[in-house]
Amino acid sequence: MPRHFKADSRETVRRCGAGRLDIYRSAQGELPVVHISGDARELGRQYGALVGDCIRRIADRLVGLFTGLGLPEAVALLFIDSAWNRLAPHVPAQYLEEMAGIASGAQEAGFPVAMIDLQRILAVTNLDMYKREERFLDVVGMEALAQLDEETRNALAAMLPGEAMSCTMFAVWGSRTVDGKCFAIRNLDWISQSGMHEERLLTVCRPEGRHAFVSMGYAGVIGCLAGMNEKGISLSEVGAFSVREELDGVPWVLMARQVLEASDCLEDAVAIVTSAKHTLGYNYLVADGDPDHFGTPQFRPRAAAFETNAACCEVFFEDDPQEHAAAWTSPEGETVHYGVPLREAVMRADIAFGATARALQATDDGPGDPENTGNPRGRDNAGSTYTTCHLPMHDMIRAYETGAEYVFPVRNTKVIEKGAPRKIGPEETLTIAATVAHNTEMLHENDWNVMSVAYAPTDLDFWVAYESRDARGDWRNAPDSGYWQFNLKKLLESA
Repeated sequence: MPRHFKADSRETVRRCGAGRLDIYRSAQGELPVVHISGDARELGRQYGALVGDCIRRIADRLVGLFTGLGLPEAVALLFIDSAWNRLAPHVPAQYLEEMAGIASGAQEAGFPVAMIDLQRILAVTNLDMYKREERFLDVVGMEALAQLDEETRNALAAMLPGEAMSCTMFAVWGSRTVDGKCFAIRNLDWISQSGMHEERLLTVCRPEGRHAFVSMGYAGVIGCLAGMNEKGISLSEVGAFSVREELDGVPWVLMARQVLEASDCLEDAVAIVTSAKHTLGYNYLVADGDPDHFGTPQFRPRAAAFETNAACCEVFFEDDPQEHAAAWTSPEGETVHYGVPLREAVMRADIAFGATARALQATDDGPGDPENTGNPRGRDNAGSTYTTCHLPMHDMIRAYETGAEYVFPVRNTKVIEKGAPRKIGPEETLTIAATVAHNTEMLHENDWNVMSVAYAPTDLDFWVAYESRDARGDWRNAPDSGYWQFNLKKLLESA
């Protein structure tokens, strides 16, 4: 089981109005936790004053991801700013107001953060690099692309890793789990070893008139890369490249935040996600731990997965008939049913099971790209997130149900010993999360798990880990760095 621990101490290092910045410490290091509350403008003012220095650094780091790989800064900023201009009309007014508050609060505290920095951070979190030159053309236009010299074109084409990244998420509940409670995960596999872990941040937010929540991520990302609200609703996400993508929609991290701020139950979250104007290819998972009804006959934890792109949003529940029907026809005419739905469980990596979403996918050798085979197992039946992430999650959940041994095929390591059937609790949830996170074998590709979150939304517990670097300069992915354990209710009650 991965290491997990609680903080040994907490120190408040900054205050602004009702907000404060705490540093939690343990033998594993430090983790900043910022508390903010109030209306949109006040949320921003507190946030900017408390972590404005971190925002300044991460804004520079994100631009540096582009320039560090050979793209001139002017071209990188043109690309990012053009992307923001497409997204901006779809950003809810309350978040624009909050961003303005962040900039003013940071500047008042002496931190050089401008509105454009926050716009760029938000834009980068809603970009992918599938078909890089085509994406650049789509965002900034043919005229700008034509003006690039050959060296810049080559840098753009090779700018970021492509389909190797593979986030993962699942939720389980009911007869599979300890006391029937809900457990879920969110693994963020992204560009690693960038130094962004130095700006890691938990945000405990009490927005006026909306639900309090905690988000796990990085300074300056005002939406939610991962999070859970006080009603036991958790949010997970996976990028899933699609050929039907555009930026004329709501940034996904803000839609995710809306889910946490406005959802009392799973139905509320489903309504928000299905009514959103989506942009790129993303899969989401929302779990409802139903803490208010635990111990009563009305207790009903659940979860749903969503497969989205600019053209569709398909919703899946436990043991979903759509997943049962998911099939691929080989060039030889063989029909291969690849769905592996389970009762009282929902899971996703990059792969889509909806007929529309899968038809438009480029990831996992998806049929949307004419250069692909359409085989969900990947070219030559190997190397897809379906085989390295989705099936392993399914197989581990089943192994706990049956008592079977499980050996993770990517590294040929035994993860679960054969024995009696076991209910899934925190230990088992963390084991699955750490197993399917990309690990040190991806070091040379700068692609591994940079943040891993496990949720127990029935209890409002969560565990979060970030990649780290030791004094010798050696890197560790997030699970190997160890998980911090918190409880949202206690965070909200802390003074």
